[in-house]
Amino acid sequence: MKDQCGIAESDQDQYLVSKGWEKQFSCGEPRLMEMIELYESLGFEVYLDLVRAGNLPMGSDCEACLVNCSDELKTIWTRKK
Repeated sequence: MKDQCGIAESDQDQYLVSKGWEKQFSCGEPRLMEMIELYESLGFEVYLDLVRAGNLPMGSDCEACLVNCSDELKTIWTRKK
């Protein structure tokens, strides 16, 4: 799916996957805190990663959001406790 959707995969992504983390999605508030609480209530550890220009979830289609909200967007990663 990564190849079909243009989803970038960075060295950081590969490292997190090797440690058992699963990438969920990128978002900002208020959904961010809601999703953290939901995943934790389901028994998951949650790790937040800053969205960077070289690792946009949908490649160049995300550039406008990154420019306007770069300090607010985070990628949610989860793994079972």
